[in-house]
Amino acid sequence: MRRLMPVFVASDGRDPVAPPPGLEAGILLRDLDLLTLVRRAGSIQAPIALDLDSVEGLNPDPTAARFVIEELGVDLVVTRRPTVALRAVELGRSALLHVLAFDSTGLARSLEGHPGTPGVGTIVSPGPVLDHLLAPDLQRLPRPLVAYGFIDTPERAAGLLRYADAVVVPPACALLMARGTLPADAGAVVGRG
Repeated sequence: MRRLMPVFVASDGRDPVAPPPGLEAGILLRDLDLLTLVRRAGSIQAPIALDLDSVEGLNPDPTAARFVIEELGVDLVVTRRPTVALRAVELGRSALLHVLAFDSTGLARSLEGHPGTPGVGTIVSPGPVLDHLLAPDLQRLPRPLVAYGFIDTPERAAGLLRYADAVVVPPACALLMARGTLPADAGAVVGRG
C-alpha cells in the first residue's frame, strides 16, 4: 500500500517542477506532448500522476497506460476511460477516473461508467463543486477522491480536503501552502501491487 499525496502540483512539464520544500506533494503532469512527458518523467523526484488523456502524441488506451507505468514510472493514471483505469490497476498502480461535474446530471452520467474497482478512485473537475454536493452524492464517489481545477488558494485547498483525499493546485498555490499546514488526516491510502 502506498499513501496518496494530499496535494498534487499541476504542471505542463515545460519547466522543471518539484514540490516546494515543506509540502508533502506529488506532481500532476497534464496538457503536454509525449517528448516533454518522457523528458520530465525521468527528472521528477516526487510521485507522478499523469492525465493520460491530455498527452499529445499518445493514444490514451491500455497500451499507453502500460508504457507510462512500466517505462516512465508513473504512479497514478488519470483518465476518463474506465478500461485504461482498470489496466493501470492490473499493472499494480492506482488510477483516478476523471469525472466532469458541471451539473448534477453530468456527475451522474460520468459515474455510470465508473468501474467501482478497488484501486480506481475519482478525480472531480471542477474541484470546488465538492463544496456543493449533498452527503449522499459525496458518498457515491469512489475513493480515493481528488479535487481538480479552480483551486487557487491554500484556504480553498484546505476547505476541499474536508471532502477529498487530495487536491490538485497550481505551483503558486503550492508555494503558499508550503508556508502553512494541511489537516493531519489528509492523504488516503491507495493500493499498489
